[in-house]
Amino acid sequence: MGQKRTWLAVTRVTGAILMAVHLLLAMPFVSAAGPAEELIDQGIRKGLEGNYQEAIDHFGRAIRLAPRNADAFYNRGLARGSIGDLTGAIADYTRSISLDPRSSGAYNNRGFALAALGRHAEALADMSRAIALRPDMAQLYNNRGTIRMSIKAYAPAIADFTRAIALDPLLAGAYNNRGLARNLSGELQGAVADYREAVRIDPRYKVAWYNLGNAHVSLGDAKEAVEDYSKVLVLNPDMLVARNNRAFARLSLRDYKGALEDLNLVISKSPQDAAGWYNRGVVRKLAGDRQGAIEDLRRAAALGDSLAAEALREIMNPDGTPP
Repeated sequence: MGQKRTWLAVTRVTGAILMAVHLLLAMPFVSAAGPAEELIDQGIRKGLEGNYQEAIDHFGRAIRLAPRNADAFYNRGLARGSIGDLTGAIADYTRSISLDPRSSGAYNNRGFALAALGRHAEALADMSRAIALRPDMAQLYNNRGTIRMSIKAYAPAIADFTRAIALDPLLAGAYNNRGLARNLSGELQGAVADYREAVRIDPRYKVAWYNLGNAHVSLGDAKEAVEDYSKVLVLNPDMLVARNNRAFARLSLRDYKGALEDLNLVISKSPQDAAGWYNRGVVRKLAGDRQGAIEDLRRAAALGDSLAAEALREIMNPDGTPP
């Protein structure tokens, strides 16, 4: 027997939030003391406008004029990271650290880049160095926690998020992230409490509302989940994963009409996604619309969903034709 899927799949997006520490091009604007400083100021402005390649060019010119300017390397690292040049960013942060060994921001950002490349041990070492330099900065503990969570070190991650919260009780991202770590380690009630605190602090926190909905689904509380996903969709009507998951929760409540409304919109927005057709086929089958279910499952199968083909075999005659 192949894999069997008889229920809508709840899409789980972890939504971990890395709290930015100097992740904007963040050197303050001052009256330029010389050509290199003026180029750095210009590069920062370009970076803040999203013109990262121009920013890189300005920082490169500044470096040629002042090869021992740590800020120029730091900011070029930020710009390079913003266009996905992680190796270049790491090289620039490394040079910035060699010129300014007390730059917690450079250690933090190099840690981000290393983690993105899968070099987690080095990333954690950098985050720990940043914390040693700035033990009072809540965001640094939050950031180390996200890296620990990504390697499934949930207990140390929870400890980091708890420390971040102690330093800054209004840091909504740390509550969301601790909720994720608790969720992934099986502490669902603790996760719900953390997500709720995150949205209490920031009622427009879409990711936390979404994660709260997923936790309520896991706890079997479909009614609460529908309310959570509905809040997400008020804030972002185009978040299709939340709409798909609300359909699942509505289906659990036997609200076939509501589930179909959600899935109709999912399909209209993403018609080439087989999962939407499969899910609507499941709902139609459970709602008694056998022919509609067959049509949707056929479409899902044509888009490459092998589970849809199996579901079709279950509701059709052996000769492949509807009875």
